[in-house]
Parts: sequence; C-alpha cells; structure tokens
Amino acid sequence: MDMKKVLASAVALVATAPASFAITVIPGGTPQVPEISALEGTAALAVVAAVVLLAWERRRKSA
Repeated sequence: MDMKKVLASAVALVATAPASFAITVIPGGTPQVPEISALEGTAALAVVAAVVLLAWERRRKSA
C-alpha cells in the first residue's frame, strides 16, 4: 500500500473521530447532538475545498 494513502487514511480517521463521540444519550430521553455554528460549518467547507484543490493541483502538475 502506498504510504500517501496510509497517511491520508490516518488523517481522515483522526479528523472524524471526535464526531463519533459527539452524540450523547440521556437515559429515557432523546439523543443530544451538539449544534454547529455557521462559522464552524463554513470553516469545515473551506478545509475540504482546500484539500480538494491541493490534490487537484498536484495531479495536474504531475501529469
């Protein structure tokens, strides 16, 4: 397996780990899910867009 793929998988796993622990359930109640602000949502989209554009640019230059 390519080391870049291993590193990318590890980064994705670490990035999504906090979300898996975010949902808490109160006994006899409904699950409590943390809210996300518009600033946090926009920042998350900006990070995803930056990673996609960086990967696209690297592929374009290597071709």
